[in-house]
Amino acid sequence: MEPINQVECWGIFELALPSVASVPGGELAGKVIFSKGSRVREVDAFIDNSGGYRARFMPDEQGEWLYQINSDSMDYEKGYGSGRLYCTAPLEGNLGPVRVVNDKDFCYADGTPYYPFGTTCLNGFRREHMEATLASMATAPFNKVRISLDSSFVDFTVLEEVLVRLMELGVQAELLLDCGSGEPQSAAFVEHVVIRLAAYRNIWWSLYLHGEHASLEFNKLELLRILEERDPYHHLITIHSDTPERDYGYRSLTHVSLQGMDPSQVAYYARLHRKPILMEVCGCEGDAPTLWGSLPGEEMVNRVWESVCRGGYAGHGEMFLQPEGHSWHHDGGSLQGSAVTRIAFLRSILEEAPLGLRYMPVFYDAATIGCEGEYYLQYCGIHRFPFRELYLPEGRYNVEIIDVWNMTVTAVAGICEQHVTVKLPTLPFHALRIRRWHPQEPKSIKKYDLSLQGSGSTSFITDTQSSEIRDAEQNDNYTTDRSKKDHAQR
Repeated sequence: MEPINQVECWGIFELALPSVASVPGGELAGKVIFSKGSRVREVDAFIDNSGGYRARFMPDEQGEWLYQINSDSMDYEKGYGSGRLYCTAPLEGNLGPVRVVNDKDFCYADGTPYYPFGTTCLNGFRREHMEATLASMATAPFNKVRISLDSSFVDFTVLEEVLVRLMELGVQAELLLDCGSGEPQSAAFVEHVVIRLAAYRNIWWSLYLHGEHASLEFNKLELLRILEERDPYHHLITIHSDTPERDYGYRSLTHVSLQGMDPSQVAYYARLHRKPILMEVCGCEGDAPTLWGSLPGEEMVNRVWESVCRGGYAGHGEMFLQPEGHSWHHDGGSLQGSAVTRIAFLRSILEEAPLGLRYMPVFYDAATIGCEGEYYLQYCGIHRFPFRELYLPEGRYNVEIIDVWNMTVTAVAGICEQHVTVKLPTLPFHALRIRRWHPQEPKSIKKYDLSLQGSGSTSFITDTQSSEIRDAEQNDNYTTDRSKKDHAQR
């Protein structure tokens, strides 16, 4: 009996194929069909750097899978035509790909919540910088990194090694696919990238179109179609834009990726698009000669906290210029800024919080997320409030004052009732954490129950249209009175 191949769930099975005829664009005139019972996955093959032909498959269900090479040009001698593999349980640390579970949240395929704390390092994983960059990522709090690719990129062997090493660090790799103005070669470039790399579980796709003709719907929809049809695993897809009100309503777009300097608008963007909001580029800590590349560490941290406490997320950036003109944002290497450890502190706070945190517009004068009656995280930002007075649902609460910059948590003495008055140190960059007091430690749910998803989303709150919520949103002192398109119907 022939030996059976084994691969862990959400791992990579790589199949070397015999020489075959290719089609225009360099890919194979054929597919490899993987099946398990009634489930079928079609995987395109690609030409690797040595000129050989390969196909990669990421099994997502334990048990035996069969495969069949489907091409008239294939030579089926020596057993190349078909085979089988056995998908084993995932190893420790392998939680599967990241998915969107509702209009705000992300989680891994096993239901573990995922809070995106990313950084941008566009070219830092090229051959000359990769070791220093990976060493920095190993000690940084970031669980996502944005990497730039364009149609001139050819060193896929190095990139594939980077993807595996990032996977081992628990880091998602968002590939920013620079498609210029949507030139004809852009489609072939995107197609090759997605066919070659889609089997890596830590991949996200992000299209970046720019130039005079970048807004043409033809270019955008054609590239989205390629990503959707050629990726059998349906990794996360977005378009990176500096236009917050562009159309993100297409079904294939899973979340919103923005470049902008004003995270106070995140709550507005979230209501507009009804998808998770990532302010991927909200500025960089550094000393570059630009407004967005010369932020002090305090402001970088402030923007990340502001985004999170308005119901979204924000990406880290760093632009300290080196003698050769290099910087972390463009070239990787080592991290120098003061924001990194403060972002790690915020990440630890979120990962201790209950699931399903939502922006709470009733607290319109300070950014607040929470679970009504159970948990509140309120960020005061640059304001030097001498105290905070809050009215909460009936119950008893523990209150803590968080010094965002010095990374300390100070408990307020005693148990607070519904009317909470907390004296603050009259300093900027402070937050409050308020948790319902329970006589016994409550059981906390640490995973999403994905069996409840149904049509594709798991909700933890009712999208109430009560007059109280509507009035609170109107009173939100950061919200602008712009036209509100209903993107949810697109």
